[in-house]
Amino acid sequence: MLILVVSLYDLVSCDDFPSLLSTNASIAIILDREYLGDMYDQMLEETKVIVEKMIRENLKNGGLVVKYYSWTSINLKRDFSAVISVSSCDNTWAIYQEASRERLVMLSITDPDCPRLPSSTAIMIPRTDGLGSVFEEVSQIILDMKSSRAIDWRTVTLLYDESFDSQISRCILSLLEDREGMRALSLTEFKIHTPMHSWEKRKEIRRMLLNIPTAYTGKNFISIVNSATLALLMEIAKDLKLVNPSSQWLYFLPISSSENFTSTTTIINEGDNVAFIYNTQSKSQNCTVNMLCYMEKFLLHFVQSLSKLIREEQVVFGQISDEEWEIIRPSKAERKSKFLQMIRTAISGKDECNRCSRWKVQTAETWGYVYRTDYAMESDDSKERKKFSLLDIGYWSPQDGFMLSDALFPHTRYGFRGSQLVFYSYHNPPWQFVSYNESGYATVTSGVIYDVLTELSRKLNFTYTLVITQGVIDQNTTVLDGNTTYETKGLTSDIPQDIFNTLVANKILLAAIGTTVNERQKKVVGFTDPVSIQTYSFVISRPRELSRVLLFLSPFGSDTWMCLATAVLLMGPVLCLINNLSPYYETHNKPSNTGLGKMNNCFWYIYGALLQQGGLYLPYADSGRIIIGTWWLVVLVLVTTYCGNLVAFLTFPKIDIPVNRVMQLLRNDRGMTWSIRKGTFLEEILMESNDPKYIELYRGAQVITEVTDELVDRIEGGRHVHIDWRNNLKYLMKNQFLQTDRCDFALSTDEFLDEQIALVMPRDSPYLELVNNEIRRMHQFGFIQRWISQYLPSKDKCSGSSKTMDVQNHTVNSSDMAGSYWILLLGFSAGLFIFVSEFIISRYRTGTGKHRLSKAAAPTTYSE
Repeated sequence: MLILVVSLYDLVSCDDFPSLLSTNASIAIILDREYLGDMYDQMLEETKVIVEKMIRENLKNGGLVVKYYSWTSINLKRDFSAVISVSSCDNTWAIYQEASRERLVMLSITDPDCPRLPSSTAIMIPRTDGLGSVFEEVSQIILDMKSSRAIDWRTVTLLYDESFDSQISRCILSLLEDREGMRALSLTEFKIHTPMHSWEKRKEIRRMLLNIPTAYTGKNFISIVNSATLALLMEIAKDLKLVNPSSQWLYFLPISSSENFTSTTTIINEGDNVAFIYNTQSKSQNCTVNMLCYMEKFLLHFVQSLSKLIREEQVVFGQISDEEWEIIRPSKAERKSKFLQMIRTAISGKDECNRCSRWKVQTAETWGYVYRTDYAMESDDSKERKKFSLLDIGYWSPQDGFMLSDALFPHTRYGFRGSQLVFYSYHNPPWQFVSYNESGYATVTSGVIYDVLTELSRKLNFTYTLVITQGVIDQNTTVLDGNTTYETKGLTSDIPQDIFNTLVANKILLAAIGTTVNERQKKVVGFTDPVSIQTYSFVISRPRELSRVLLFLSPFGSDTWMCLATAVLLMGPVLCLINNLSPYYETHNKPSNTGLGKMNNCFWYIYGALLQQGGLYLPYADSGRIIIGTWWLVVLVLVTTYCGNLVAFLTFPKIDIPVNRVMQLLRNDRGMTWSIRKGTFLEEILMESNDPKYIELYRGAQVITEVTDELVDRIEGGRHVHIDWRNNLKYLMKNQFLQTDRCDFALSTDEFLDEQIALVMPRDSPYLELVNNEIRRMHQFGFIQRWISQYLPSKDKCSGSSKTMDVQNHTVNSSDMAGSYWILLLGFSAGLFIFVSEFIISRYRTGTGKHRLSKAAAPTTYSE
């Protein structure tokens, strides 16, 4: 192994480089005898000659001490500042680890198929003799792509031509390499068999692609094929929809520069992520590569950089004091970075030692080309629009590695790359709000779709211009005035004709409108995932509070009151019968026909006990006392339950039973009518539905064009309900509250017929899934729900459900006690009636008795 170690004593002070060159710099060259074998002696002698020549001709400032070693286990002391190695891959990485800890510059020549050292801290060149096949370099290119993070995949599917079968194992090992700075990935490989006939080859490629489980293997592909297979593979992969914005295809073409593959690029279409790496040099007898050539270049540029660096620091040091120099002098890491930068700048793109190994990297820029502003506004439809552009983004050479000026797949990293797109829109709250500036220019300034479009442009990296359409169409395709401000929201069952025609012609990426997903229109245009799902409900008159006159009867149901009355009527006779039949009174010689032995006394005792009042009489017999005690327990339960329920009914007023469901509306016996809007998704569904419920609902519906004041009055009066989007009904309720300051309306609890509102795109747009992913992300983060809520009416005291009432501390008023007053009035009236009846009966009986007495006392007269 040959290692050149450079020590800048004049640039070292304690732990870092010192001020100036005060002594000679130290260089150590180590030749690995085991690695070089028979070449060692020759390599050593020629290296010494090169070193002497470089120092003599190029080191203009300071001196240089050179040390030579022939083994790898050396101690890289802090005196050294650079390491140049010619060794095996494992030894090179071992030296790099130690050099990195000591912050040394690393320059190395090593085996082919060796992962390249990090470009920020080292320069490495894989050894080659230049006589091998072009395909042998593919494995090193793959390693360099991984180490430079040009591809940063977790999964990859490798497709290779059968002609490369004998050497493909090196490429597989390169893909599976996971050294420092490389991401480990999962690999799936397929071999493309090459039958003699073209149709058999096409069939074989199709069969192979159909067997790729992309759900598990991912959508990243590396294809190593020849030019004959390339065209078929690209065509069939496109036909099977394996090429799309979410997939990445990298094609390796180990062909000579004389071969041309540009004819296959006609298969590239809008939305594809495709890149090509192909050889641009041909192998010849003059392609031999001498390892000493790279050694000479390393030493030349190192010595020149060292001389230049010393000269620059001498100039600065001569103008300031030692103390100031100690403050501003560069650190060892900074010197190392500058060394590498100067050497890399000197050798980059100038591989004079290997002129036969150079690969070109091209990528297709496709996103947005069809929809760009200059083409979207083109009046000449016959002009063919450009679908893509092939960009020269870099190259690969053994010396420089994989050099890129742009991302390998630019759209995957940068989206539409700031393309200017055109979208069409129109006024349709709450989805799009069109406003006019002072010059009368219409523009979309807000709305849910506007917010969604803004987020899409940020994530997918495009800018856009909104064009306001001149009209909308109804179901009969009659053009309406486009300047009308629509008070009716949600009429999105049809797409404006000019937008529809533009979508069919595939001239715009998407229409910036919220439209209803329509099954008929899916045949000619595409819809994204729903931005929002609007449900239908109906607005009704807010349920009124029922009369509280009979509030005192509310705690018990009618059957409970009947059972209680029956119990009172039966307990009196039972108690009287027990007292009269009990032998207790006869045994103890007590009268049984007094007190509770009389029927009227038993009845009034039972009634008084029910009202928690005592009585004058108690039975003497134990049988009667048990009856009375049992009745007291029943009364205790009844009175406690009654009082508790009565408090609850005083606190929570009883309201009328609302019409909350469609079936309640259809079965209502109040003569209520209902209405729907003309031209809406609801009307279309009800017309085409076979559900008996919806058939009856449409048959009895009044189809209206707008909500009038007369219709609002009918709803308020409880004679009519209106069916519409639930959000639209919230606007109606809000307007009514602002006008009357009352909560006259309520929403039904039933929500039916989900209507999906989505963006509309050209049919078979390659970006449909891409936009859907972003819309799902917005839903997951709650963005869309937040945007929708911003355009809904603010909450007020009418926002609650029709089933809930405001619960406050309730003070009992006269309306709550009206039933008690009526009971009192009824009691006094009954008592007065009975009093009068008693008085009349008493007078009648008194009069009748006197008449009989007078008649009995009158003398008897006898006639002669």
